[in-house]
Amino acid sequence: MRRLLLLLIVLASTSLSAQLGEIALGNYCGDDHASASRQIQKGLQALNKGDYPNAQVYIGAALRQNEADQHALYLRGEWAMRTGKFPIAEGSWKRLVKRCPGYKPDLLFFIATLAIEAGRPEEAEGYLEQWFLRDDRELGYEKEAENLLAEINLKETFFANPVPFDPKPARNLNTRWDEYLAALTPDGSSIYFTRRSRKKNKYDGPGAQLRNVEEFSIAATIGVHQGMPSFEEGTALESPFNTQYNEGGPSITADNRFMVFTICERNPKTRVQNCDLYYTTFEYGYWNSIRPMPEEVNRPDSWESQPSISPNGDVLYFTSDRKGGYGGLDLYSSTRDALGNWGTPENLGPAVNTKKNEKSPFIHPDSESLYFASDGHPGMGGYDLFKIQIPQRNALWGKPMNLGYPINTESDEIGLMVTLDGQKAYFASNKINQSNGWDIYFFDLYEAVQPEEVVLVKGQLKIDQFASDDSPKVILKNSVTGESQQLQLSNDDNSFAAVVKKEEAEQVLLQVEAKKAAFSAAPLRLVPNAAIDGAFSNEILVELDHKELESGEAYPIPHILFETASDRLDAQSELLIASFAEYLLGAPSLRVQIQGHTDNVGDAGKNLDLSQRRAKRVAETIINHGISANRITHRGYGESRPVATNDSEAGRAQNRRTVFVVTAL
Repeated sequence: MRRLLLLLIVLASTSLSAQLGEIALGNYCGDDHASASRQIQKGLQALNKGDYPNAQVYIGAALRQNEADQHALYLRGEWAMRTGKFPIAEGSWKRLVKRCPGYKPDLLFFIATLAIEAGRPEEAEGYLEQWFLRDDRELGYEKEAENLLAEINLKETFFANPVPFDPKPARNLNTRWDEYLAALTPDGSSIYFTRRSRKKNKYDGPGAQLRNVEEFSIAATIGVHQGMPSFEEGTALESPFNTQYNEGGPSITADNRFMVFTICERNPKTRVQNCDLYYTTFEYGYWNSIRPMPEEVNRPDSWESQPSISPNGDVLYFTSDRKGGYGGLDLYSSTRDALGNWGTPENLGPAVNTKKNEKSPFIHPDSESLYFASDGHPGMGGYDLFKIQIPQRNALWGKPMNLGYPINTESDEIGLMVTLDGQKAYFASNKINQSNGWDIYFFDLYEAVQPEEVVLVKGQLKIDQFASDDSPKVILKNSVTGESQQLQLSNDDNSFAAVVKKEEAEQVLLQVEAKKAAFSAAPLRLVPNAAIDGAFSNEILVELDHKELESGEAYPIPHILFETASDRLDAQSELLIASFAEYLLGAPSLRVQIQGHTDNVGDAGKNLDLSQRRAKRVAETIINHGISANRITHRGYGESRPVATNDSEAGRAQNRRTVFVVTAL
């Protein structure tokens, strides 16, 4: 698009068009034409006046009279450029220069620009070479033309501008056997991969021979030392894996409880191998039985593989050769609705898919950064790795960014996985240490192709045994945009997980919704990273409670924080209190008393005063959000009512608290 904008500026300021709207016809080749002069003049005048609808009518009439009319072809291209119909402009001008290269020689330059923007660099190079041979070309374009040729010759450009790339083997994970198809869990606790070794297949009986066996495997992350992650060697996964099917290439949601992967089977009759997507869920410490994705995703007449699922499990990206695509292999996405149903997959469109092949998608937990492999976009040769931003809120697709050399080479690069913090990327290769076959490597991802910074929110909802509503919800809400989503609760322990952009984290609130439920919510607070000075952790832990309201009972609001020895609230506490006020608006008969408590550090009298001031500040803030003052009272108790020992920091932290007591239901 940058080149198209430049081209429009050029059209408006050079000899091709002296001023915007001031269009001049070129030099007609030959004298055997029958130009529709009247329609041409009317079309020219309409264009110069900016009357594009009538210009289209006149130009069309001229072309119907003579479809090869050079003036009409030129004007049609001018009209198309000014109305954003760039393919029409390119097509019209191509026909014109083929018939009459000297009509306006600089059309060769403009066609080349349009061809590059459309992703056809080799074709563009041919037009630029023709343009450079013209003595009557506009010399003012030469610098831009030279830049375009430099972009076309991507190999030379990439070789001259290598990007940082220092791959290192995944410590302990790589063995003398082959390891590939790696997928790190979003929280980085484990890595799934395929290991191919030579062994006897236990299902082949006692006389089995040694053969290559692929096993779907897992290894736990041991830790990170001097920036180098290390893993266990890993073991093959137990049932339901590695039994009947040949699984691989998994993708896992942020809560580590939903996995989708590929299974390929050979038809015994046709001997043709077909791949489809399957999934399993994790409950009560085990992976459940393997099930195929629904027919909306898997098709009997096409190949579906290489899945990548969004962190919240609501969007699935995958590769398919189904009919109706742009090329051989295309990338698709399917969205899951609130009832858990997967929708009809949609092709990601021409910004991603080309006439050739795109595969191996990886959607980063930021849900916006999509990495993939392509042999159709300009690159080093073979398959190159690219990054593109998923458009948000009806925005338009951008242009894929080639990750550059030496990440990409003249050989094929297929498959990339980026860590939650966006700092490192993992891949498998048999080229770095050829004597050892396929191994898993990682490298530091340079800043220009890193994803958005995100944080992983993990938590658990503790449900009181006497709560009557057994279907509580945890809602994640952005207080600025108003966007909200219901988080999935696990069946076994009511845990949940979500990924949030780091820049938006402190405007996000988690809240429990249930019938007759006491208020329970938590704002997100970034936690300092102890290992990196000035940085924040990429993980936030949250605990929520589901209790039923009862008259006279006290319910803590544990996430209200004050400055030390002060009644001044921080921004997240203000957000939390605003949410509590909204909760009260939904229960107009509810009356509460806000109570403040402290630990025993310092003078008891000062602690009593501090607790009273803090309770008053919270009550006043609630009232300021529209709650009637006769529904809210406040009282401070100082250190007189501890709920834990004051002999430890953990106990004192529990005693420094704000609670609300139900005075009337």
